[in-house]
Amino acid sequence: MGAALCGLVALVLAGGATAQADVYRCTGADGSIEFRQHPCQRGADSRKVQIRDTRTGWVPPSPEPESESEQNTREPRPKAARATNRNEATERDAKRCWKKRQQIQGINNELRAGYRPARGERLKRRRRELEAYVDEFCR
Repeated sequence: MGAALCGLVALVLAGGATAQADVYRCTGADGSIEFRQHPCQRGADSRKVQIRDTRTGWVPPSPEPESESEQNTREPRPKAARATNRNEATERDAKRCWKKRQQIQGINNELRAGYRPARGERLKRRRRELEAYVDEFCR
């Protein structure tokens, strides 16, 4: 029954957004059910199936624009907050550099353990990319 349902869905989707295809439900002598675009063969119980296109879709709400008064009334952040953000950014950068170095170490370990030629080329390319990042952004 699952394959027949998939076939029906494929028929409906193949029909396009506006075109309606005729679909026939055919019940064979052995009780099997098929869905077809053409009438069933003789000896099979045939019924035309009516399919309605009832598409629905979710439309995201449009964002409310800020009024000009709200845009102009934003106060600058205090210097202490900016310093804290700088410290957080420095911490983030240090973590990122540590992760990149760990990735390089993992690639080196994998290269030492053995690999297939195509995998080795991908590992070496990735290692070069990571090393270039570390050279440019990490101390």
